[in-house]
Amino acid sequence: MKNCLITILTLITLGNCNGQDFELAGIRYLNYPTAKANNSDSSKFSIQEFGAFFNIPTILNKDSTNIIINGLGYGQVKVKSPAFAEGNINLHAINYRFSWIHKFNRKWTFIGVLEPTLASDFKSKLSSDDFVVQSMAMVTKRINTKFLIGGGLAYTTRFGYPLVMPVVPIKYQSKKHRINALLPIKLVYAYQLNDKLDIGVKGLVNGANFNITGYSNDLVEFNKVNYTRGNIGPVIYYKPKKIFTIEVSGGISTNRTFRLVDFNNNTYNNTASTEAFFNIGLVIKPSSSK
Repeated sequence: MKNCLITILTLITLGNCNGQDFELAGIRYLNYPTAKANNSDSSKFSIQEFGAFFNIPTILNKDSTNIIINGLGYGQVKVKSPAFAEGNINLHAINYRFSWIHKFNRKWTFIGVLEPTLASDFKSKLSSDDFVVQSMAMVTKRINTKFLIGGGLAYTTRFGYPLVMPVVPIKYQSKKHRINALLPIKLVYAYQLNDKLDIGVKGLVNGANFNITGYSNDLVEFNKVNYTRGNIGPVIYYKPKKIFTIEVSGGISTNRTFRLVDFNNNTYNNTASTEAFFNIGLVIKPSSSK
């Protein structure tokens, strides 16, 4: 599911480097196979995610010191668990992203993102519980042609609940090696084998918070569901055409926390067992990208 903190990584590149990592549009699918909801019992659940997005950049002046990006995204999360009498939950997220990049000079850049998001199963009338505004403000410094670093704050639900947290973007790119990071959220290392194929390692922490209606077990009715997980493993980037990149990754999904919240704000935590995951995606990048 596309999220503002993922978009930040592309904005850093667009504002400071060569545009290689900026994504105009894309789709992604992730599969988390069945895992034990708790190591102490036999209850299980599985999660599948689908996401699609597009971004429209606009340069506001001739010297490219101000760039606006408007984006729309849709995400679907399907949870299968015997914890619910209904069996399955289908969750949806619709988000609009407004991003502003301002270059003070060749070294310093400001990046701001606002992302209003509706996250719900949409089974009842929308309320304030379905709505959250994620945001980010950050400054980056270009140390040299290969290395960039920065710092800032983000307000995000990536850890399963609204949270203000510091973020540190890092970018390094040489002829064969590439590092993209937004610590403590994401870290990617890739090595270019040839013009069409990169291989590497990717680590990512992600999560979501949704409002739900009419789901219950034998004792209580729930009105919120959220989860977090950390994924790490090998990744392959294949570029069949100049503007298309296919990403395939897999590995281990760990620290998987699955939380249910009832109408009295009581939280029921389930820490799932560590299992494998699989991800595949197709993104479209500007034709000037290498």
